Amino acid sequence: MSALALAVSAASSAQAQQAVPAAPSSPDRPSADDQSDQGEVVVTGVVQKTRKLDTTFTVDTLDQADIQRLAPLSTADLLNNIPGFFAEGSTAGERSNNVTVRGLPSSGYRYAPQLIDGLPVYQDSDVPFANNDVFFSNDLMTDRVEVVKGGPGGILYSNGLGAIVNYVTKTGGDRFEGGYKLELATYGFVRNDVFVSGPINDNLHFAVGGFFRTSDGLRDVGYTADKGGQIRGNLTYSSTDGKTNFGLYASRLDDRNAVYNNLPIEVPGFTVPGTPENPIRIDSDTVKPIGINFQDGSLLSKPNRYVTQIDNDGNVTRADLADGIRPKFTTITGKFSKELDSGWRFDFDANYTKGSSGFNALFAGNDAAPASTFLANRFIGDVLQPAFDANFQVAENTPNNAPFYNRNILATYFNGLSGADFNRLYRQPLLDAGFSNFEQLRAQYGANQTIGGPGGYIGAFNVSDGQPIAANSNLSFQIPWIVKSKLMSATQNLKIQKDISLWGDHHLTFGVYHSNNKDDYDFQQSLTITTLAEPSELVDLYIIDRNGNKVGQSLSLNGSYLPGFAGNAAKGKAENFAGFVQDHWELFDRRLRIDAGFRWETEQLNVAFRNRVCCTSFLPGGAATGNRAYTQVQTLGPAQYLDERYSGHGWSVGANYALKRNLAVYALASQSFRLPSFNDGVAFAQSAPLADPVEHIDQYEGGVRFQSRWFDASATGFYNKFTPRTLINIYQDINAPVCTAGGTVATTATITSCPNVFQPYSLGTTNYGAELEVMLRPQFVPGFDIKANVVLQNPRVNGSSYTIVNQVGNSYQYATVSQDGRREGRQATVTLNIQPRWDLKPLTGLPVKLFGQYEYRSERYSNSQDQNVTLYPSYYIVNAGALIDITRKLSIQFHVANLTNQLSFTEGDPLFFDLKAPNGIGNRGVARPLFGRTGRMAINFRF
Repeated sequence: MSALALAVSAASSAQAQQAVPAAPSSPDRPSADDQSDQGEVVVTGVVQKTRKLDTTFTVDTLDQADIQRLAPLSTADLLNNIPGFFAEGSTAGERSNNVTVRGLPSSGYRYAPQLIDGLPVYQDSDVPFANNDVFFSNDLMTDRVEVVKGGPGGILYSNGLGAIVNYVTKTGGDRFEGGYKLELATYGFVRNDVFVSGPINDNLHFAVGGFFRTSDGLRDVGYTADKGGQIRGNLTYSSTDGKTNFGLYASRLDDRNAVYNNLPIEVPGFTVPGTPENPIRIDSDTVKPIGINFQDGSLLSKPNRYVTQIDNDGNVTRADLADGIRPKFTTITGKFSKELDSGWRFDFDANYTKGSSGFNALFAGNDAAPASTFLANRFIGDVLQPAFDANFQVAENTPNNAPFYNRNILATYFNGLSGADFNRLYRQPLLDAGFSNFEQLRAQYGANQTIGGPGGYIGAFNVSDGQPIAANSNLSFQIPWIVKSKLMSATQNLKIQKDISLWGDHHLTFGVYHSNNKDDYDFQQSLTITTLAEPSELVDLYIIDRNGNKVGQSLSLNGSYLPGFAGNAAKGKAENFAGFVQDHWELFDRRLRIDAGFRWETEQLNVAFRNRVCCTSFLPGGAATGNRAYTQVQTLGPAQYLDERYSGHGWSVGANYALKRNLAVYALASQSFRLPSFNDGVAFAQSAPLADPVEHIDQYEGGVRFQSRWFDASATGFYNKFTPRTLINIYQDINAPVCTAGGTVATTATITSCPNVFQPYSLGTTNYGAELEVMLRPQFVPGFDIKANVVLQNPRVNGSSYTIVNQVGNSYQYATVSQDGRREGRQATVTLNIQPRWDLKPLTGLPVKLFGQYEYRSERYSNSQDQNVTLYPSYYIVNAGALIDITRKLSIQFHVANLTNQLSFTEGDPLFFDLKAPNGIGNRGVARPLFGRTGRMAINFRF
């Protein structure tokens, strides 16, 4: 990691606001004249520019000054500041994080699609291995962010079931301006941002900007973790009378970002599984790392950067984990609006995105163990048993004690050893040690450590230098994911608007929407073995003799124990058509505003999916025998197809009543939907759902808003009921006549003949809660204000029950698994975000602004299940910063994230009572910790 860092920013809040070029002709953004002390103007979720105070739904905003002050590490980190959002995966790095909203399940950005200027960055917000934050980056060209939760978000936009996040792009104004920002940070981060905008003539304006960034990474990976950038620009035209407007936008993103996943953890030992009534509670003060430190350590390293795999055709390939998230996308957008003298208005927007993305990530296996234990398990389970099955017992003409092994494949462990060599090196020493058969060896091996090395007849050697690993090393399996995707999305949205008077004023909007998107990806998994140390080393396994010398070829392939472990490939496309209508109705001298809308959408989804099936032997050069790594390779099987049409509809009705100019109450009821994603199509191709594949949510909310010179407040109560797409549970009918004997339930002898039962279940949720936002500007402390929000919620699971079959002795019985009535996994019930700010100039004359932030998340369950229920601890983060105006155009900003170096976890797997830590005392698991303390400094110049 590098030493301290210099860090960011844009000038002061006032300067940042002045730097936002007003596009008076653009229908998609408010002009400066629309701003007032009675509330900012929003353009998302509405059919005409509206004061935030007057909206009939919940909308939150972050302007460029807010973004500068918060100094977010990623898009997800930015959204963490929106009440009701939890970006649990903001600890994953700059991209491909998970975002939840108001208690909905965690699933990338599935329920919170990202828009740019009202159009989706990609039509499907649930793309396999390419979350919505992969397609774009925030930079100085982002003017503001507007977030709509529920209500009209599901009417005016596609997939708006939970929330809509809209990034409004900066366009050129009537004066020439620009800016440059140099940002540096303590982790080798260097970023350059620039933008320029202004008039070409009275009617034509331009804006262009972008960034380029390199970084050693928020965690120490031993190489350049992040490298790349983005350039984007636009031309906007407005006629003199303002009735004709046109905009052409283009962007190019070419970037690379590291992916940080779970790390191995140790907790104090426990001996019984966690239950809903008595879960395993993790205490941050007692959690210990296993080999990798929590603050800035990573399983990624220079020695394990390259992963050896076997591709679909049996060729040995090498993948680079340094590629991480690898987006390369070009997006072109056109916007046109025309207002006729008759009062009719036409708005047509379209965008086209095409490119590729990669997802090269390393997921931690929950297998941490001392080398002696790890290798002994490999020796017994993966060497001795196959050896006896395929050679020793066959030679002795004894019964096969392990019928589930495939002799033809596993005999290749020994790489063509002659019978004499096998007898000399393996069979005879074991017989001499008193073991006459495999069952005896398996039963007694734990008490006999005299044969071979510390792991028996198997040893581990660093791939980098071929040397034996240290005797005190810990080893674990890791799972690399290597994905290549080709993606295309095109959307078109037409709105026709007309104002009429009928018992008040109506602003009617009729719209049609069309989109096409395509996805073609290849996903490969391998299984590697590494040391748990810094840096983490890939290791190869060898059979060794009594003296620790290698015998034969490696049992692994450059550290890949199973280089063709698993994966799949899919290709598909979707075409969507939608129609919608929205009425904005104003009555009683505009004191009462009502928004009512309806959307209907249909989708044609086509998917061809190929899963990997076991097993194929790919032996180099046509050899008859070879390394074990070549023998259990999963390759693509036949394609499974989906070609279906889905349809859904939703509605929304909301009202806002102004009690005073600065005081309003509002209420909203809505029913939104989400049509199946490409991810769903992959699942449906394998097992078509038995019930509704369309997701639904019923939402109700109401609240009060108040704004004044010294105090702003918004209080909202909400309730939602989420019904997901149908899931399918498959279990065996143990009472079927074909698999029962004498009327009893199936036995171990008959279970394989039991037919499958396909059981639908939903895993839905209900949630009720409250969101409170306040802004205090005490007059007795000039320049000081404090902004805070608190969210209370209670998300509960329903409809989750399904049946499983458990073995009891030599027979089987049914059991029910259910999470109903329990809190949704990974969801906090309390979140708090407090942001004090103090401009010292009014009081002291110093051109300095101080910022602070306190963020709190209450305890959260891991993914819920009936056993091993695990509760991750609450945590807080403190951030602090200062901005100094050197001149009117030049400023410098300092920012420290996680000031107290707080340790906790944003997510993690359940803990199992029977998985012991390497020390044999504690228990082990995997979880994703917060980033440690980081510092930034930025120099910003505007002209």
